[in-house]
This record gives sequence, structure tokens and C-alpha cells, in this order.
Amino acid sequence: MDRLPLEGVRIADFSWQIAGPTCTRYLGMMGAEVIRIESERRPDPYRERSISRFINQSKKSITLNLSHARGIELAQRVIGLSDVVIENFAPGVIERLGLGYPELRRVKPEIIMLSSAGLGHSGPDMKQVAYGTLIQCFTGWSALQGYPGHAPDIGGIWTDPVVGMLEVFLINAALHRCWQSGEGQYIDLSMAEATTMLLPEPMLDYSMNRRVPEPLGNQHPAYAPHGNYPCKGEDQWIGIAVATDAQWQSLCQVLGLTELPADPRYADALRRWQNQDSLDRALAAVTRRHDALALMVRLQQAGVPAGASSSVDQLWDNPQLRERGFFQTYREQDGVMQELPATPWRLDGEAGGNMTAQPVRGEHNTYVFEELLGLSQPEVEALVEAQVIY
Repeated sequence: MDRLPLEGVRIADFSWQIAGPTCTRYLGMMGAEVIRIESERRPDPYRERSISRFINQSKKSITLNLSHARGIELAQRVIGLSDVVIENFAPGVIERLGLGYPELRRVKPEIIMLSSAGLGHSGPDMKQVAYGTLIQCFTGWSALQGYPGHAPDIGGIWTDPVVGMLEVFLINAALHRCWQSGEGQYIDLSMAEATTMLLPEPMLDYSMNRRVPEPLGNQHPAYAPHGNYPCKGEDQWIGIAVATDAQWQSLCQVLGLTELPADPRYADALRRWQNQDSLDRALAAVTRRHDALALMVRLQQAGVPAGASSSVDQLWDNPQLRERGFFQTYREQDGVMQELPATPWRLDGEAGGNMTAQPVRGEHNTYVFEELLGLSQPEVEALVEAQVIY
């Protein structure tokens, strides 16, 4: 491969907030031409936040007033030149605009359309308000966050980026099918279903054993020791997970705790799990004297699963990530060179990702309306005056 995998693919991007823009950022970095359709009439609230610089990279931007019939007509013409349409409005909004899947199929029969909403586009709960944190509560995700005996913890906005990554997978699969069969498709993605996809063990445990799961903190339902342990320095930690007797013996040897394997409280996996609180205290008393990264290397070399918990600065300097080219440099609108994470995957022979700065809203109006759609400059100026291109 001497080119990016999605070169030649064009995407009409109506998405906003976090999930959809996260998806189209990755698709743009994979080579697709992403045309983000925005409007001064109802700007994306995340456009003014620092996260915007990250999730709106590798795209083009045009402004269209979709409350105007001419704006809808122009949007349909952009879609007619596209392979994929992505939107994550509330259920019913895109249909009321006249841009639902049946209408788009008449514009382009092989179009792929992905619509994402909190609880999907059918069923009794489809119109419930559904931001990422609410979805985490709705699905039970938050009930499993936190520590035993404490209140549930929302635990950050994980649903949106997870949904965005799933959308990347779904769209690539749909494109592959379209290239083979010539057929488009409609994908109705529920953010709640995408979130419950990450909870297979609790769901199966309840289905099979009728056990209601509770927060475990960093503990494991079967393994011990299993957790994050303090290391030398301020707020420095190492994660250690022991699943076998051999790993347990190696851990004790590396830490110099040669007396622990003979302690009857830790003689086998079951008793280590039953006495994990006292075991964690014994380990923490020793790990806090070690550098997290150095201890991680020693434990891994001894066959013990371990990983240092890294701050952002430490991640930036991580030699493994640097060696894999995880970070990529690009030029911002003001000319300053910046560095951000690229795609978290690699394909054999793939060229470097297409990373460009977040576009100014409407930056590519001339390119799209004049070069792609063939409008004359006076026509575009009249549409700007009428606040159709707005």
C-alpha cells in the first residue's frame, strides 16, 4: 500500500458534539475527504472548546443553512457526490429536513448512511435525552465504576469516543461491502447498545447466575494480587495483575518478598484472593520504594503482567509510542507546528495519516460550491447574502 486506504472516498459529515466528529477525524486521517456541513445558525458547541482542535482535524468545512429549502438542495447535491453520510441529530430531525435515508437513496442509490442516537431510532425510549454521561448511567456502566462500598462513579465521558470508534469500524465494513456488491445501506447505531457491548461479563453473570455486579475498584473477580500500587514520586503508580502461581512466585522474587509464598494466607490463588486486602498492603509497602517504569520493565522481564500508569507528559516521552509513530506533527492554522496522537492502528505499508489542522468554519465553501458543485462566484455570493451559505 503506497496510499491511504480511504483515498477517493468522500463523506458528507452532518455530525456534531463528540462521537460523530471523533469518527470522521479518523476517517479523514485514513484518507477520506470529509466535508463537514456546519452553520452559523446553530454552531456546534464543542467548536469553542479545546477538544475541538483534536476531533475536527483532517476535514473540510462548509456552511449551509438547513432551515432554508435551497440549503437542503445544496446539501443533497453534496451528498450526491459522496459515498457516505453521517449524522447524529436527535431522532426525527434529519427526516424532517428531507435528508432521511429514503430521500438520499433517490439522490444516490448506493449511498451509505450512518445515523447515531442515544437510544437508536426506534422503540419506546428513542426520544429520551441521551448525552454520553446519561447513557453510561442508563446502561449500568456507571454502577460498576468506583470502589466497593462507595457510590457509583460516572467515570468520564467514555461513551462518545467508544461510539466514534465503532462508527469507524461500521463504515469501513459498509464500504467494503459496497465495493463488492455495489449496494449501500442504512446503519442505525444506538449509543446505549454500543456501550453495553463493553459490559459482556456483568451481563452474562446476571443472565446465568442472577448475580447483580457491584463496583470492584481495581480488583478482579478471580485474580489476586490485581490492582494499582503506589511507586516512588508524587502520584506515581504501577498496575500489576497476577493470574498464575508462576507469576506470583516471580512477583515475590522481583520485589524481594521471598517470605510471602510461604505465608498460608497466600498459599494458592483462592487464598490470595480471599486475603487480597492484606496482600495489597504488603505489596504497596515495597512498590512505593521503586520507580514505576523501572519496576514495570523488571516485572515484565520476569513474566509478570505490569504497566506503569503514565501522566500525559510521560506518555509523550514514552519510547514505545515514539517507536511506533503514535504521534504525528502537523501545521496549525496560525502556522505553528503541533503534535497529536495519530490513528491507534497501523496497516502494512500504510503511508502516514492525513493529519491537517481543524478548518475554520466555512473555510472550504469556495472549493465545494464552485469547484465541486459548479456554481459561479456571483451565485455563491448571492447565496451568502441570502444566508443560505451561512
